[in-house]
Amino acid sequence: MIYQGHVENGVVIFREPVPLPNGTAVRVEAVVPQPPDFWESSSLDELARCQGLSVPSSIEEMLGGWPDDEINDGFENVVVSWREHELEQAQ
Repeated sequence: MIYQGHVENGVVIFREPVPLPNGTAVRVEAVVPQPPDFWESSSLDELARCQGLSVPSSIEEMLGGWPDDEINDGFENVVVSWREHELEQAQ
């Protein structure tokens, strides 16, 4: 059986009387309470704050692109030509 209660001054206090004889071996296991908002969704701002993220200081930070120290293998030029070709076909 499971009996619920709390600890006061190092002694377990049950919610209601427990019908166990003196000397009965028991195991006490602490319950880790769920945060009250466990089933509620967090906003994007709350998630970002929890992860230590901040708002970019400029739009350039979000643009990305290839690092300057990588070899120019022509990939970006190929993607641009594919997009231009698709636009021509759509017209």
